[in-house]
Amino acid sequence: MIAKLSGILDSVASDSLIINVGGVGYQVFASGRTLARVGQAGDPVSLLIDTHVREDHIHLYGFSDAAEQE
Repeated sequence: MIAKLSGILDSVASDSLIINVGGVGYQVFASGRTLARVGQAGDPVSLLIDTHVREDHIHLYGFSDAAEQE
């Protein structure tokens, strides 16, 4: 399970962002609160992650702090 990602912010969309971690881009879904706090493309970013695995997909959900994750 992925519990935390740290890397470089690649891009931000309306409901997700892409974090470049060692050359691999992870799409992370996040709330508007978290998306507003991550900064701009090229900035370092670190998010707590909840990994949801289903039969048809794997989704990563990111949180800027433990309080939001709860």
